[in-house]
Amino acid sequence: MFLGIATFGNGEAFDRLFIFILIFTGIICRKNIDVLGIVFILAFERILEEIFWFSSQDIWYSKVAVYSCLIIVLYKLKYDAMSRLALPCLVLSISAELYWFASDYQFTPEIYWYNILIGQSMVVRFLLFSRINLSYSIFNKKANSINLDWIIYQATRIFIVFETLNILEYLLRHILELKVTVIYVCYPFAMQIIATFILWAVFNEANKLLKTRILSA
Repeated sequence: MFLGIATFGNGEAFDRLFIFILIFTGIICRKNIDVLGIVFILAFERILEEIFWFSSQDIWYSKVAVYSCLIIVLYKLKYDAMSRLALPCLVLSISAELYWFASDYQFTPEIYWYNILIGQSMVVRFLLFSRINLSYSIFNKKANSINLDWIIYQATRIFIVFETLNILEYLLRHILELKVTVIYVCYPFAMQIIATFILWAVFNEANKLLKTRILSA
């Protein structure tokens, strides 16, 4: 938790710390299908984020591809309660993008990226929800729901709400021309606080299993 706080303002250092904790937890919990499954899900999310970061661009055909993928993903995950927030936000974002394109607006914010992050969180929620079935299907091992599932599931809920508020604030500034920057100022700190909390939860689970091993040795 301290290391997560210490890296505030240094995204690269925090990313390395996050990856290190995932690898450490994966090694310590390699025989625990439940924790290992969650580590795989979080690692998949990081890989997905890197792919989108380097492949998506602020040009119209890239945005069309991104928004098309997001429409499919959110439609498939419409049973998730958070889709009631994510889907309207996506519709508003696409409408805003079309308005900016038609009016030749020169200062379009990259709200497509925040929609990507919402989509990723929705996928993580789906994978957590389906983890038990996926563990049996892929590894032929029986898995159980653990507290870490619930913690990360709830953290993604907070993340989606904050990302939605962030997008809405961008729309207020760039469509209604209201100078509102509350979320904009808080955003980097809020995102790292949520990520640090997830990091602490994962590390804490690994630490508990490590102590159990030492005591039983």
